[in-house]
This record gives sequence, structure tokens and C-alpha cells, in this order.
Amino acid sequence: MTDDINRNEAWKVESTGIDRVPDAEQTGKPIELFWIWSAANIGILGVVYGAIIVGFGLSFLQSVLAALVGVASFVLVGVASFVLVGLTSFAGKRGRTSTLTLSRVIFGLKGNVAPTLFSWINLMGWEAVNVITGTLTLAALFEAFGLGSSHLLTALSLLLFGGLTVVVSLLGQNTVVWMQSWFSRIFGTMTLIVVLYILFNTEWSQVLALPSGSWLTGFLPAVSVIAAGTGISWAIAGADYSRYQSPRSSSKSIFAAVMGGACLPLMLLMLAGILLSVQLPDLASAANPIALIGSVLPAWMAIPYLLAATAGIVTIAVLSLYSASLNLLTIGVQVKQWLAVSIDAVVVLGIALYVLFISGDFMGPFISFLVFCGVFLAAWEAIFLLDYLCLRRRHGYDGNALYGLHGQNRGVRKAPLFCWFLGALCGLLVTKTGFIDGPLAKGLFADSSLGLFVSFAVSLIAYGLYLTQRREHQ
Repeated sequence: MTDDINRNEAWKVESTGIDRVPDAEQTGKPIELFWIWSAANIGILGVVYGAIIVGFGLSFLQSVLAALVGVASFVLVGVASFVLVGLTSFAGKRGRTSTLTLSRVIFGLKGNVAPTLFSWINLMGWEAVNVITGTLTLAALFEAFGLGSSHLLTALSLLLFGGLTVVVSLLGQNTVVWMQSWFSRIFGTMTLIVVLYILFNTEWSQVLALPSGSWLTGFLPAVSVIAAGTGISWAIAGADYSRYQSPRSSSKSIFAAVMGGACLPLMLLMLAGILLSVQLPDLASAANPIALIGSVLPAWMAIPYLLAATAGIVTIAVLSLYSASLNLLTIGVQVKQWLAVSIDAVVVLGIALYVLFISGDFMGPFISFLVFCGVFLAAWEAIFLLDYLCLRRRHGYDGNALYGLHGQNRGVRKAPLFCWFLGALCGLLVTKTGFIDGPLAKGLFADSSLGLFVSFAVSLIAYGLYLTQRREHQ
């Protein structure tokens, strides 16, 4: 936590769950959100993102532009992907509970189970990616100390990394904020050093000589993959960390903290990945991209970098596991939050064991997962965003509707749910993920992943028409 917070409070197990944060506990400051979202995007996976962009056959300038657009803007609908995180953060301060709990006022308690369940699956998938990445990073660190690669070393790394993630998640948001602030400073400094090293040791003639790729079949897919893996995926957790913000925290400060904390480290890491892909052309498809990255760094840099990278991924994994536990409670699973965290951890470790010791394929399923989930998330975010801007920003969130008190809002609100399904379905029809290919994913849509934008636009228009019609009948 930031220095002015009582450190003893950082190590208490959180008891709030999805209950509304009491007024007395709404003492957070925007700078805390800066550290949270900075650490959430400081993981070494950002370097792999950069390599993925180049893997679409783009030139250096196209790759940098794709990184900027993917992180900062949801181009075809004009909405920034991390802007979505900022806006859901506004909703968290206003409603004082988690993101998908706030979503109940839109879909009804029973109707909200569907998007919340999908959100939980998405977060669990991301948590598995984080645990796998963290395990590989820790294993690479042990190898840098001279230990040979083996299944036993990988299993030990998984046990250590997974155990640390679960323990921190059980301690709650105070611990998360405290850890994020320090790891952002430490790992952010090391990241800057590594990027500067790569900049000064890059064969710029080779980088600038990269041939230009297709704007339709290369640039657009790269943008959609980065957008899906950054702001679109994190928007479902925005309110989870802003619900403790003080009512005195201005919206401008919250927005600046979220955008600055998220975009700055991620852009640096993706730039490093773009440059490294010239030295390591197989980086995006490597079975262990973490070890491959460490192999090109000098010994004096590799060990402290991998050490800090491991710690950085812990903080990212904690965010996913923490938010997933809140989603499990929102679905209606009647358990304490510590048990919800434990249930999620068991599922995630099972997935990690399968990928690390049986499947062996990491990046292929990862990209397919990003695109598939992004279609559903974009549709939900369009509805949540429009609902906040048109209704909740002025009128706030009714506590009775959030928790079904006095019989309010307990059922299914069919129209909003239909708008969500309609957007997701339209997006899937034009999306090719590798394991589910839409029948209309041809021509311009064949490899462009434009389904993300289609799902967002369709749900936004459909829900907008619904709100307009409802207003006319009032």
C-alpha cells in the first residue's frame, strides 16, 4: 500500500466480499489505482505481445502503431480499450462494490449469472496464463542460477509461484495495493533498464528493413489481439479495485491514474518485444518464451530481471485470482471469500499442470483464448458502459436491486441479456479463433478478428435502442 497507509492494515484478511464498502472504508486515493494497473501490465508477457505483433508480418512502424492502437484505442467504435477500465472504475466508486455485482442492476440477479459466469471463466483462463508464465519465469530464474531444466524444477516452480499467489490473494485488496506500489517501482525501474539495453544493442538496420504487411490481414488482427489481451480483458475488473476510492477522488484523477498506470509499462514492454523479435524470430511461438528472452540478456542483467519479473507476475496473478473469487461470489456461490479463492486456485493449478506437463503448447491456445473471450467481453462492456453513462452516473446504484432485497430485481431482465447475446453471436459469426470458426469469417473477416468490434458495436446499438424505447414509454 502507499506509504501513508497503516502497514498493519495491509496484512489483514479482507472480509468485505461483494458487500458494499462502508462509507468509513472509502478512503482510497487515485495514486493507488496507478500502482495497481501499472503492476497489472508490467509482466514479462508484454514482451511476448510485442513479438506477436511482428509475427503478423508487420514492419517496425506498423508494429509500433498496432501496439499503440491496441492498447489505447478500440478503433472501429472509437472507444479506448483502457478507457473501458477507467469508466468501470468510475462505476466502482459510485456503486462501492465489484464490477459484475454492479452488473446485476442491468441483467437482474438471475440474468446476471450468465455474463458473470463467462467473466469468471475468462479470469480463470487469464489466471492460468499468469501462473504458467510465472512458473516458466521462476524456472528460468533457477536455470540462470545454474540448475538444470527438468520436470521436477518446473513442478517446484509451480508450487512456489502458485502458493505465493494464493496466500497474497487471501489477504485481500490492502495487501494487493501495498505490493503493487513497491513492485511497480522496483520492476518498472528494471524494465526501463532492460528496454534501454535492448534499444542500444538492436540492429536498427534489420528492424527498419522489416517489410510492410497488409493493413487488413496483418495490422487489424494484431490490433484486436492486443486490445483483447489488455483493456478489454481488464475492464471486467475495473470496479473491483476502485470501490474503496474516496468520494472526494475526482473522476479525472481516477481516469489518469488508470490510463497512465496501465499504458506506460505495457508500451515499453511491447516495444522491447518488437525489437527482440528481430534477434529472436521464434519468440512468439516459443514453447518457453520466458527462458528465450533471458537467453539474450547478459548474465548480470538476466538474474535480477527474471527475479523482478517473477515478482511482477505474482501481482498480476493476484489480481486475476482476487477478481475471479469476487465473480464466484456474485454468481451466488455461498462461501467465504477465502474459500472462493481456494476453489479458484485448485481449478487454475489443474489447468497449469495440464499445459506444463501434458499439452506443452502455450502460445497457440493463448491467442485463440484471447480472441474468443474478447468477443463476449466486448459485448458485455458495451452494455455496462452505456448503462453507466445514461443511467447510473446520475442516479447511482440501488442497493436493493444489487442484492435482491425486498424481492427487487431477483429475476432475469430479458432485453439487456438479449442485447448481450446478440452482440456476442454476431461477433462469433465473423470470428475465426482456430477452435470455433464463424461461418461468415471470410474475406475481410477471415483473419482480421473484427468480431471484437462487431460484438461491441451490435450490443451498443441494441442496448441504446432499448434504453431509448424504454424512455419513450415512461
